[in-house]
Amino acid sequence: MKFITEMELRDLYKIDPFSTYVLKPDTKITPGARQFLMDRGIKLQTEQDKQDKQNKNGQRANPVQESRNWCVLRLRSRLDCIESLFQVTAAELFSSGDAARSEEVLQLGKYVRSVKNAERNQTAPDKIEFWEWTETEIKNCSQNLKKHLIIDDSFVQFPHGKTMAQLNHLCVSLREAEIAILEAYWNEEQQACTREDLIEKVNIIMDVLCIMMWKCQGGRQCKP
Repeated sequence: MKFITEMELRDLYKIDPFSTYVLKPDTKITPGARQFLMDRGIKLQTEQDKQDKQNKNGQRANPVQESRNWCVLRLRSRLDCIESLFQVTAAELFSSGDAARSEEVLQLGKYVRSVKNAERNQTAPDKIEFWEWTETEIKNCSQNLKKHLIIDDSFVQFPHGKTMAQLNHLCVSLREAEIAILEAYWNEEQQACTREDLIEKVNIIMDVLCIMMWKCQGGRQCKP
């Protein structure tokens, strides 16, 4: 049984205000969610009620729009989880005595928050600057070392193997966010993503993580 929360309804309403909310089978809403609907005069109906009304009026639902709305909600939830993961990782690094790298992870987490806010507010994300490098310098450096970076079970043997595993976990989570952005903002007619700017920032954050892993692996000092 799935429960729909007030927060989920608020996010859906921001994306596309609605006057009727359809409760899907095996789904219930929390008291707070029900109050949210009542406060705005939004009618609550079951999937069967909707089908009966559509059959009576000869109307059809718009499954594409419904699917997109849920994709946007999944993306926002994914970004919330990733931001939290950056905070947890920073705390673990600090506890282990790696204050400098902890601060770097926290700074990257703020850029994840910028991507999250840019999506929610439909604005441009902040420009990324790290180690006083520009985005172009970060990309160039990352491209040059990726073919030398070892990402497999062997990195646990390195002195900073645990840190590398933590940074790789952040990187993999960001790849999931990239896919979620594509799902939420894919335009079938244009055959393109309408929020490529978000994907670009996510990729730059991953580039920084790759450079950090390279340093943990004992690679020579990177140059922009």
